[in-house]
Amino acid sequence: MKLAVSNIAWDESELASHLTLLKDLNCDGVELAPSCIWGEPTTATQNERVRIKNLIADAGLDLVGFHALFYTRPDLQLFLDEHSRDAVVEYLKLLVGLCEDLGGGVLVCGSPKNRLRHGRTRRECLSWAADVFRSVVTDAAGLGVRVAIEPLPQQETEFIVSGDEGMELVRLVGHPNFGLHLDAKAMIEGGEDVDRVLSAYGRHIYHFHVGDPGLAPPGSTGCDHTQIGEALNRSGYTGYVSIEMRRGFGQTTDVITRSVDYVRSCYFL
Repeated sequence: MKLAVSNIAWDESELASHLTLLKDLNCDGVELAPSCIWGEPTTATQNERVRIKNLIADAGLDLVGFHALFYTRPDLQLFLDEHSRDAVVEYLKLLVGLCEDLGGGVLVCGSPKNRLRHGRTRRECLSWAADVFRSVVTDAAGLGVRVAIEPLPQQETEFIVSGDEGMELVRLVGHPNFGLHLDAKAMIEGGEDVDRVLSAYGRHIYHFHVGDPGLAPPGSTGCDHTQIGEALNRSGYTGYVSIEMRRGFGQTTDVITRSVDYVRSCYFL
């Protein structure tokens, strides 16, 4: 497996210095929440795209991909109506293009408030979502970008609230560029049987997040990630383990350093 850290851990003005830090810590890559760089990511100019791509490359890191895709776009509701659904498709396709321009390989679809069901049945939502993601990944495949659905606990969203439900959607979409993203924090908060889920779906996992509840640094709230790390290793997953934690838990350099050390001790066995 490879190790990355998401840029939600630092301020945008600190990007260059923190990329250097990640390389100094022997990380392999960085994951971007694009709205932490641009107010509206899809309008980023070609020069801006080249600048960010070069910053990452100059630090000797890979860009894993994007998450927090709709953070600045609460208006884009997957299940509100057909117009909004179509707008979601077009926005995702623009993000796929941005990700490819920067050299990234995966889009993590979390965005819990953008997938509220708006009174629709679960079965209807599955059908709508499958159509949306099938359309997006058909384009994404030609650019070498994969898309992964992130199950989130019921207290955060109304659609895809477990690994089983995420896998149901993956099978329904039925495209090799659409897979599962799993998140240690979400599985802890959702009371998932982590060992069973990872064992059952390991070969379908395209990306993995590590953090504690509240997006706290991994291991900082009393959660022991040792068993999760062991289960992930047994699953056969070989992709990126990406640390997802927000700012506000101390001096960012120290927090990132401690988190990288902790994740290595639990996941890189």
